Amino acid sequence: MHLVDDREEMNLPDWDDDTPVAVLTQTTLSVDDTKRSIDDIQNKFSNAIIRNDLCYATTNRQSAVKEITDKIDVMLVIGAPNSSNCNRLREVAEAQDVPAYLLNGLDELRPEWLEGAENVGITSGASTPEYLVQQVIDALEPDEVIEVEVAKEDITFVLPKELRD
Repeated sequence: MHLVDDREEMNLPDWDDDTPVAVLTQTTLSVDDTKRSIDDIQNKFSNAIIRNDLCYATTNRQSAVKEITDKIDVMLVIGAPNSSNCNRLREVAEAQDVPAYLLNGLDELRPEWLEGAENVGITSGASTPEYLVQQVIDALEPDEVIEVEVAKEDITFVLPKELRD
């Protein structure tokens, strides 16, 4: 086994090119970082089996952030500071040269973040309660709210038989 951490330079093991390789991804990594890592691995190990399990909500929200960064002055990411998903969303906006701030709720919103901003983007981590997002929107008192949906999040999960009524 060899762990690849996207925060470090790709350091592939010194295995033979024909070594059987399977790649498993962690669910809330940056979509772009994951793609770069997988590409590097496939370039060295062309027969690598890839199991890319990026969370659909993570993928969709990162795509939505990319979609709006050319239309906003600042991005607010609502969610826990220890959430990998929320930190990746902040990083995606920053990678597009948009100042981005992670806040866990309305009480952490700083007025100086919004100075000079006409258009504010707001996103949240997959497990952030909707009421926290709505509190921030309400506090900003926007003239208009435009929802951006790059993919429909309509996936449902069935409980195991033993947990169903």
